[in-house]
Amino acid sequence: MDKTLLNLGLNDGTYCPQSCIDLLRRFDSRTSLRSYTTPENDPLLDVIAEKDGVGRENIYLSNGSGTLLKQVVPYIIRKKITGSPTRILRHVVSKTGFPIITPSFTYFKVPLKAMAQGLKVSLIPIGPEDDFRLDLSALRAALDRHDGLVYLANPNNPTGRVQLLRPELEALLRDYPRSIFWIDEAYVQYVDPALHQPVSDLVPRYSNLLVSRTFSFAYGLAGLRIGYLLARPDLVTIFKGQVVDYRLGVLQEQMAIAALTDPEHLDFIRRECAEQRAYLSEGLAALGGIQVFPSQANFLLCRFTDGRSGFDLADRLLARGIRIKTMKPVQDYQFTEYFRLTLGTAEENRRLLKTIAEVLGSQAPLRRPAPAA
Repeated sequence: MDKTLLNLGLNDGTYCPQSCIDLLRRFDSRTSLRSYTTPENDPLLDVIAEKDGVGRENIYLSNGSGTLLKQVVPYIIRKKITGSPTRILRHVVSKTGFPIITPSFTYFKVPLKAMAQGLKVSLIPIGPEDDFRLDLSALRAALDRHDGLVYLANPNNPTGRVQLLRPELEALLRDYPRSIFWIDEAYVQYVDPALHQPVSDLVPRYSNLLVSRTFSFAYGLAGLRIGYLLARPDLVTIFKGQVVDYRLGVLQEQMAIAALTDPEHLDFIRRECAEQRAYLSEGLAALGGIQVFPSQANFLLCRFTDGRSGFDLADRLLARGIRIKTMKPVQDYQFTEYFRLTLGTAEENRRLLKTIAEVLGSQAPLRRPAPAA
């Protein structure tokens, strides 16, 4: 692939904290990385525990949050099914022993990989008619039918919406104690805390809550592959026992600490993303035939309203060195008209909008976005 490819299809972050840039200057000799950190990455555990309002015993570190999903989800479902004769029978007859319950428009790797492993996936319909808001009554109806593992990316990917507010989650945790709720907060740092509070500190209070986090997006450290899961201590102990110690190296650990303790970064990222979302939304709307959905993350979900295909747009842009995200079908749901744009730098976003206008045959007015601070 051409090394000049502008990859706006992945969920990469844009800017890493200045504190991480400053930290890298400390690792400038041939002996800077000669020593291990502690086996459990204790310095990072201490910072996460303080920031997220949990104990060190609640934290499971990993090389990225995707690894956590692959390891933890099958284990939880298997243990739930094999721990109950009724669930075993339901699994054998209809695969509903302990299904995954998730919205019909979500991080598609979760339902697709689950179905590929023969697991039951129950999709809660959400759609463009209500800007992809989660229907809590529909979720409750699904949980009334059977317990399961509820996976909610919050904010959602690829819609960019906060799906569940903190009080709503607490009510679900209390009302359905036999179900497990996995809240994927990969993008929560983009959300203004005045509008939505993260839920990490609820983990010690609710044994049926798991929260996953990553440094890939708001902290711009996707290349370092750092993620973590917050869960009850007995589960953390089991998951740690399945992998080796020293999972994160010194550089990963110190960069994560620098990111979490940077006093200015998240405010900067929220301001920058808000400006770039507005720039792209305005420019795309001017092209005509494109609906742009409200987002609180670092990407915009769009759909053609005039019959054009997101796959066709993706192919045309790829031919010009730009990759965007399209949506695979899931069960009976098709997403041909949709595409998602991940925010790049101001100059990258300008190039993206200009190129979309060219391939769609429009000459929409383009205002130049302000440079990053």
